[in-house]
Amino acid sequence: MSRLLPELEWQNQRASTDLIYPLEVNYGDEFAGLFLRPAFIHKIVSEIRDMLRPVAAFRFVVARGRIGYAGGTIREMGGPVFETAAIELNRLKKRKDHAAWFISDDATNAALSAMTNAAFSFVDAMTDYQHAVFLLQKAGLSGNEIAEKLGKDSRSVSNAKKTGRAKTVIQLETAMDGMLSQVHLE
Repeated sequence: MSRLLPELEWQNQRASTDLIYPLEVNYGDEFAGLFLRPAFIHKIVSEIRDMLRPVAAFRFVVARGRIGYAGGTIREMGGPVFETAAIELNRLKKRKDHAAWFISDDATNAALSAMTNAAFSFVDAMTDYQHAVFLLQKAGLSGNEIAEKLGKDSRSVSNAKKTGRAKTVIQLETAMDGMLSQVHLE
């Protein structure tokens, strides 16, 4: 929680124009928020994933729907969208998956869920070194720049990229960003 709470505050500031209700911890170790558009949510959960790794992991559901009560705390709101999320979180735990999306048609939801679960699984399997290389590659640094920054040989960085599947995760996340930018909520 000492790492999560400041990160949620930072993400709320960054996403302030997209928030209906800010991200906050509601039931013990669960956090939730309400957003205008789904496109920014993926960036937020990816950043939280990378910040918490390897200390903790989390599951999440992105659902579109109606809330029960528009006021008070997020815990008090309830409604169909929160019921969908609660049911799916239980399913995710049983399947040992990371995420589920319910924002569009079935095919889009399935594709977003599959890509998210794949990316999260690949990141979970990375060593600390592979993850450090991944984060720098994701930030746009070249292999030589990463090697210099980490004080490693460029062959070591290249090997870490390949064995950690950094490129695959970046491609998955780029594809998700593209899909999410095309989702229009009415």
